[in-house]
Amino acid sequence: MTEAAPQDRNAGTIQVRLAHEGDLGDLESMIDDFVKGHPAEHHSRPSEAMRAAYFGRDPVAELVVAERQHRVVGMAQWIRIHDMFWGMFGGRADWLYVRPEARGLGVSAALLAKVCERIREAGGAFLYGQGNAQTGPFYERAAIAGPEYRDFHLGGEAFQQIADLSGLPLRQIVQRLPQPELNHAPAGTRDDSAR
Repeated sequence: MTEAAPQDRNAGTIQVRLAHEGDLGDLESMIDDFVKGHPAEHHSRPSEAMRAAYFGRDPVAELVVAERQHRVVGMAQWIRIHDMFWGMFGGRADWLYVRPEARGLGVSAALLAKVCERIREAGGAFLYGQGNAQTGPFYERAAIAGPEYRDFHLGGEAFQQIADLSGLPLRQIVQRLPQPELNHAPAGTRDDSAR
């Protein structure tokens, strides 16, 4: 499923979609940039391992990408999880990355909206992820932070509202992020025709 956001004079057209095997080159170059300064920076990352992990017979996760002018400029991975305490399915997001030239345009919010939509389509009702000093303030705009400041949870009506934002223009996604308090509010019912 491909969704395009309208033209934004600073962003260009951004498309947020599921990754496919043809994205491997862009994904690998983003990972090379993402890993700079990490102990794994000089570690080998074979293309075949990534192909098998995401596009093989038994994928370990689903990748969502943001594309701008035929180049992948952002990515996020998610996997389906189950929370035993709350008795519900959800998803865990990892590896959220946006190329430096596409930062500040709302690409991260658009990627997370698409991830929430995909989780909801898979029967989930919450998003779990981790952040650091750089990403924490972004996540705190809509999610609630755990006591260690690195764990973030997006659930209840806040999760549903972010999933509803998938496919909208980047500016609208950023402007419509729900308040963190809505994580504690029960999710309302959704009428797909109202979107």
